[in-house]
Amino acid sequence: MTRPGPTDPRDGPVPADDVLSIRGLSVGFAGFTVLDGIDLTVRAGELVCIVGESGSGKSLTALATMGLAPPGARIAADCLRFTGRDLLPLTERERQTLRGNEMAMIFQEPMTSLNPVMTVGEQIMEPLRQHRRMGARQARETALAMLSRVQVPAPEARFDQYPHQLSGGLRQRVMIAMALVCRPRLLIADEPTTALDVTIQAQILRLVDELRHEMGTSILFITHDLAVVSEIADRIAVIYAGRIVEEGTRDDIFDDPQHPYTLALFAALPRPEDKGRDLASIRGQVPGPDAMPGGCRFAPRCPFAIEKCRAERPPLLDMPGRAHRVACWRAPLEESVR
Repeated sequence: MTRPGPTDPRDGPVPADDVLSIRGLSVGFAGFTVLDGIDLTVRAGELVCIVGESGSGKSLTALATMGLAPPGARIAADCLRFTGRDLLPLTERERQTLRGNEMAMIFQEPMTSLNPVMTVGEQIMEPLRQHRRMGARQARETALAMLSRVQVPAPEARFDQYPHQLSGGLRQRVMIAMALVCRPRLLIADEPTTALDVTIQAQILRLVDELRHEMGTSILFITHDLAVVSEIADRIAVIYAGRIVEEGTRDDIFDDPQHPYTLALFAALPRPEDKGRDLASIRGQVPGPDAMPGGCRFAPRCPFAIEKCRAERPPLLDMPGRAHRVACWRAPLEESVR
C-alpha cells in the first residue's frame, strides 16, 4: 500500500489551543544524542500519556520541557512552546516564574521530592507566597483547602506534619496539592503511581482526572503501565530509544496498534489466562546512547524488520484517514504479521 507523503509538523504556526508544542526536540550528553527529534503536542484540557520501557526517554522529555534537564545536557528544538511562549531562550529566573505556577510537575517518588525538614503546610504554601504573593493567613487557608480537595484526611493535622510522618499515598496527595495549588495550565506527572498499591493507585488516578476536568489543566502523564493508560489517556505517544514511534488516540493505539514495538508492549501484558505460564517479554533491550543503531532503532529487536528498516530512519507519518501517526516502513501492518 502506498503511504501518503510526510506531514511535517514544523510547517505553519502553532495552533492557538496547544498548551504545549514540542517539535524536533533533541537532548544530548557528551557527544551522544539521547532524545532525537521528539514531536509532541498537548492541547487545552487534554491528557496525553507517554509510554515506553525504562530508558526510552520518557522522563528526560519531561525534564527538558520543564527546564530541569541534568547539568551538561545540550537541548535543541525547532519548537518548544508553552501557551505560545518560546521556552528555549528563557533565563533560569524566567523559568522559575513558570515552574510551580503555570507549569508544574509531580515526580516519581514523593519521599525524595518533598523537603524532609519542612512541614507539609510550608511546602504547599511556598508557591502561593512566591508566585501569588499571598500573605501567611491566605496562603494557609488556600493550602488547607487544597489538602481537603485532594482528599487528605484531617488536613489541619497533616498541615503541620513532616513528610516522613505520612504514608506513601498521602505523600503523593501532598505532591499533587503542591503541583495544583496555583492552578497551572500544564501538569507533568512522571510515573506518580509507581510505588503505590493498586487500590491507592486507582484513587490517585481518579483524583488527577477529576482535578483535570475541574481546573481545565492539561496533563502530560508519563508511565510504563498500559493498564493505567487505558483508564485515563485521551491520546498516547509511544516512545522508544529517544524517538516517538507511534502516536494516536487511546482507541487508535489500543484497537489498532501499528508499530511492532507497540504490539510487543501489548504482548508483554500479563493476562489472567496466562496464569502459571512464563510472562512474554521483548527480546533484547533498549540500546544505550552510545550504541544507537542506524535506521529504525527498534529494528534489532523487531521480528518484522526488513533491510530498509536497518538502513533508513522511518519518518513519523499520518495513517490514511485518521489522526494516527506511526514511524514504520511496514505500516500499515498486514493482519498476517500482527
